[in-house]
Amino acid sequence: MAKIVFTVLWAGVVIAVNRVLDDVTWAQYLAIFALGGIYAFTVNKVPGPRGKSTREGSEV
Repeated sequence: MAKIVFTVLWAGVVIAVNRVLDDVTWAQYLAIFALGGIYAFTVNKVPGPRGKSTREGSEV
């Protein structure tokens, strides 16, 4: 549940930054790239469901 809340809040941040940089296309691309990288590293630190490993379902 925490990851879902974090993702929704992060989407709000991305939308806000995108609106602020509306007239500068290259800055939008750079900001989205940077925010995507920050999200990828941060979302793994947000606690997930208790008692379940996130790697259990990824085995082939």
